[in-house]
Amino acid sequence: MHQMMAWRSMHGQGRALFSLMLRHLGDDIDTMREAEFSCNSLMAFNFGDGHLHDERLIAALQRRCDFAPGEFTVAWIESQPIHKGTQRFMLMDAALGVIETGTYRVKDAVEEQLWLPNGPIPFDVDWTLDVDARRALTDP
Repeated sequence: MHQMMAWRSMHGQGRALFSLMLRHLGDDIDTMREAEFSCNSLMAFNFGDGHLHDERLIAALQRRCDFAPGEFTVAWIESQPIHKGTQRFMLMDAALGVIETGTYRVKDAVEEQLWLPNGPIPFDVDWTLDVDARRALTDP
């Protein structure tokens, strides 16, 4: 299961994905799995899965599985536009929907070592689901 994650860490975008998950999972980082496996299992389709593994797929999965908040979290990063040095990210929680969006500098991810010895790379968060909204979505 970790072989794919090791391959992903060799690329800047992978280091950014892992950095996002480190920020949100903390000590639970060992529970993280490569999203390509979940998308492949759900759709039996591999190539281009990033464009299908978005908030619509996660919402459909949630309707069928009824995950608790924090049980299925996905970090999603769009491809780098040729004219920008940043990439957009989105964090989704199956139970809560999109919980955070923003950007990061590609240079920060590319210059970091594969194992992130300095911790997660920096992100510019432009929106986050606030604590009161999260509480309202999760309280019975």
